[in-house]
Amino acid sequence: MVATPGPVIDSVVRSICGRDVERLAPLTGGGMNETYRADLGGDVAVVVRVARHPTRWFVDEAYLMEQARMVGVPTPEILGLDHVDDDAEVLSFSVQQHLPGRPLGDLVGRLSTADLERCILDAGELMALVHSVEPDLDRGVRHELRWPAERDVDRIARIIAQALDPAAAAVVERGADFLRQEITNRSAVPFVLAQGDFMPGNLLIHDGEIVGVIDWEFAGPAAPAFDVGRWEVSARTPFADRLDLLRAGYARVADPDSSEAGLTPAFAIDWILEMLAWRNPATPDQFRRCIDVIARYTGC
Repeated sequence: MVATPGPVIDSVVRSICGRDVERLAPLTGGGMNETYRADLGGDVAVVVRVARHPTRWFVDEAYLMEQARMVGVPTPEILGLDHVDDDAEVLSFSVQQHLPGRPLGDLVGRLSTADLERCILDAGELMALVHSVEPDLDRGVRHELRWPAERDVDRIARIIAQALDPAAAAVVERGADFLRQEITNRSAVPFVLAQGDFMPGNLLIHDGEIVGVIDWEFAGPAAPAFDVGRWEVSARTPFADRLDLLRAGYARVADPDSSEAGLTPAFAIDWILEMLAWRNPATPDQFRRCIDVIARYTGC
């Protein structure tokens, strides 16, 4: 990724915040974008996200974050957006409130078991609040189950056979068959607002509490099981193995069984097949996690 020149970022921040940047430091995370902390002096800081796309970016994200904040989900305030034409693409900037805290995913071993479990419960409650927002079907990224193409499944099976063993490759093929059956036989489920990347790494913890849900770039209409399935697959240990706590927190707001409508296995497998198709899809441990999830849901 080409880094945006500092003077360009300084100019955007100055136009939005009315103050000069005293120090600019890159932050980890932020998805596919550049993400920086900009210190403005006097203990004031903002987060600057930069994206390069053919069209203006962050507009839907800002709108959907505001919708979630209105129902009690802590999201950073968007201080301003800016867009700069740059040859054949648009350079988009989102300047956001800087929230205190560290990602929940970084606090394993630092929080007590009781505090970690409480955070997972609270995360489930926040997920349900996000899902309580009636989605605008024209805003954000729509997430639906995707029919697994035979050619893609064959390629994934070859990768898994080499990384693990032929038996694991057979589990992948069984998962693809399961997903096809679900898509064929399931009736449509009403959409809610999904956060799109509801993971421990996007939940900021300060003084033991979740103070921010960040990175809404892929938020949009989806079945509730979309966020739940992705958590189970990608939240990593110990979070992925405590789906019971996530669902218990969800139950503070809504019935998780009714919300998921039995679709969590399908969305988990759908996400697994997408990840395994990436050019650099996963580590061996992640491969094994994916195979274990498919095997459990398909009875392999």
